Amino acid sequence: MVMGNPMLNKTAEEHTGRVSLKTRLSYGIGGFGKDFGLIAINTFLFFYYTDIIGVSAAFVGTVFLFARIWDTINDPIMGYIVSKTKTRWGKYKPWILVGNLLNAIFIVALFSAHLFTGTEQLVFIAVTYVGWGMTYTLLDAPFWSMIPTITLDKGEREKLMPYPRLFASLGGYLASGLGVAAVNFLGNGDEARGYLLFAVACALLAIISALVTCAWTEQNIEVSEDPDQSFNIRDALTLVFGNDQFITLMLIAFLFCFSANMTAGLNLYFYTYVLNDNSLFSAAMLWAGIFGTGSLIVFPRLVDAFGRRTIFSFSLLMPVVSAMVLFVVANFTQGSVFLIALAGIAFGLSNALYWLMAILMVADCVDYGDYKLNMRSESVSYSTHTLIFKCTSALTGFLVGVCLTVINYVPNQVQSAETLNGLQLVYLAPAATCLIALVVYRYFYRLNGSVLDKVQHALEQRYVKTDRVPQDSYDATISPVMVI
Repeated sequence: MVMGNPMLNKTAEEHTGRVSLKTRLSYGIGGFGKDFGLIAINTFLFFYYTDIIGVSAAFVGTVFLFARIWDTINDPIMGYIVSKTKTRWGKYKPWILVGNLLNAIFIVALFSAHLFTGTEQLVFIAVTYVGWGMTYTLLDAPFWSMIPTITLDKGEREKLMPYPRLFASLGGYLASGLGVAAVNFLGNGDEARGYLLFAVACALLAIISALVTCAWTEQNIEVSEDPDQSFNIRDALTLVFGNDQFITLMLIAFLFCFSANMTAGLNLYFYTYVLNDNSLFSAAMLWAGIFGTGSLIVFPRLVDAFGRRTIFSFSLLMPVVSAMVLFVVANFTQGSVFLIALAGIAFGLSNALYWLMAILMVADCVDYGDYKLNMRSESVSYSTHTLIFKCTSALTGFLVGVCLTVINYVPNQVQSAETLNGLQLVYLAPAATCLIALVVYRYFYRLNGSVLDKVQHALEQRYVKTDRVPQDSYDATISPVMVI
């Protein structure tokens, strides 16, 4: 059976807490297909809509915004459905598989918009983008929610998490770095067809990756539902807003993702029109992939050498370095291969280390909420983190559309000097939000060192030594406002 779990019936006391290499690899591979498709959409979809099929940037940005407004309602509902699931394969694996199958359909549909015209095309774009966002939550939140069911041990988590982030980052770098070449090759002169076939490849990778994760990832501590535990709205609000460290992390995530998503939405425009060579984008992503994946391979050693706090601070600072380097390239050293490589390296290190640390920190915040409030909800916490990413993606998608309109961008034409200056500004300036995120992190986030050790030691005493398991205590009465 695909989603069989050989450790499903083992108690917390019957296993050593060590995560096997098979589990690390199979869980990691799940991140490859998931992020390959995600980054392909974040990098190419807006450009596909505006420059390939000729839809106005303002319309596309508006669709992106309203799709994410819907997600503020949809995402907690999805979290609730996942948390209430009871199957022989656990609560997360079925949704990882189903979510990836449905999401694959929508990935292909997104890049099929050129097959329609007029009003039908605009309606098709809106419906498929909303559907893609819903199904992505359905696969992403359960995927990351599995972490506490695999291990409660901080050291084992630090050994486990480089695997999904390594594969996810590799998938993302390959999608963005090879995407332009893949579209040209597959389309053979027909870019619309090239994008569609590239989407089919993304969909197949997502399904294969999900099958591997569901088949071979072992869950050592199975999260179960306590039938005697129910939540009212006040409890739900306490669960989220009473966890000060989770709120702090979500603010940091919002600031970082705002910068990252603005950059992703404008990458092809900046490299095509400001640097006059979109092949430089592929070169930058090649260097980003090499150094980003390399940093994940040696992540445990980096943690031992520098500590989590220094590594996360570094990840928040690197987007500023990348933006400064690209400013120099655009204005003083057009076509500099060395500086393009340097910008790519800074981006790759930031992206890889931030997302690995953020996923670990969400798990830490779930534990902190359990320790402080005696309540926990992995599915809600990770769906909230996904929602933050998607909301910033929608906001920046809307802003990209507005900015391109304001600076008088004209698709597939030589741009005016004013347009090129405006494009530089909207592409490079958002990196400054990462500096704000760095200040917030350094002054307000406390789950490091002895504080985190204290929390996790208390939970190990509560769950492992007493042979109890952590309860995902999300209930139907939770209001969507809790994750806004």
